[in-house]
Amino acid sequence: MAVIVVNGIIYPIIKTGGGIDENGNPAQPSETFGEPIPCRIKTNKRNNLGKVDGNRFVVASYEVLIDIQPFSANKVKLERLGNNLGNFSVISTDPLDVVKAIRILV
Repeated sequence: MAVIVVNGIIYPIIKTGGGIDENGNPAQPSETFGEPIPCRIKTNKRNNLGKVDGNRFVVASYEVLIDIQPFSANKVKLERLGNNLGNFSVISTDPLDVVKAIRILV
């Protein structure tokens, strides 16, 4: 087991359902949170300079380390020190065999 200094929690977001409903229309999949995983969250980039049509938004990317385990989520929710950082798409997952951890870029 790797020695990761934990400062947050990562929740895999699991999609279920979707497809075509009984009337032949597209059905929205539902999203639920998976089991929380203790992790180390490091900010790569974060700024409040995003703006579209007069609406502002935060641009952020993070590096997350978790102990080695099966992990295949495409979306995650991040919390650091009790603060919700938001929901993010997973950019990449890289096993770090030497330290027995997985690096997740979001």
